[in-house]
Amino acid sequence: MKTRVHIIDNATGQPVEAEIFDEITVEHFIETQQNWRPVVLKAARQLASRSSHQLIPQHFHWDWTTKAPELKVLANVFYGISYDNQLQGLMKLETVGQFCTCRLPEQAGKALVYVDYVEVAPWNLKPLASALGEKPRYNAIGTRLIEAAVLKSKEEDCKGRVGLHSLPMTELFYTRACRMTPVGRDPAKQNLLWLEYTAEQAENFLTGAR
Repeated sequence: MKTRVHIIDNATGQPVEAEIFDEITVEHFIETQQNWRPVVLKAARQLASRSSHQLIPQHFHWDWTTKAPELKVLANVFYGISYDNQLQGLMKLETVGQFCTCRLPEQAGKALVYVDYVEVAPWNLKPLASALGEKPRYNAIGTRLIEAAVLKSKEEDCKGRVGLHSLPMTELFYTRACRMTPVGRDPAKQNLLWLEYTAEQAENFLTGAR
């Protein structure tokens, strides 16, 4: 699957046409290690030197290459967004697993698609770009990925229902930008906040995202 989507070029404030795709390979994971991780570490060092530890992304240690074996698991789906011949974001979904069940009372027990990992290229994150004296290059990467998760949920007959555990730094993104419902802290997952979409919320999100 390859689909054209719009992201925002922050240099002009105008939408540009990027590509979202699900044909993820090990080469894409290697690209994140070669192109993303050095930028993340350099920015993290700058933030640490300024005693701004709270701005260092909690996922700075992620290594997508360790997820290579998961490419063969049918219940896993990976998406990427590319623009200007560069990978701008990655996401891993699970369609079957321990977290693929709704927790909101009005839909408890129903199936959902679980967002396991989402990462945006470091040059698109304001704290990291600012640490390096730059402005974020592109916006709406995360939004497009969550939109893809909702569409996958519909494809899986889950009617748009999506759930995820959010790192503390991204909670506001999911509650405000994505308008997901916070359900509560999950002691089984480092006490991270569990958020969820109902079918109606997912449809409203898609309508607003387009």
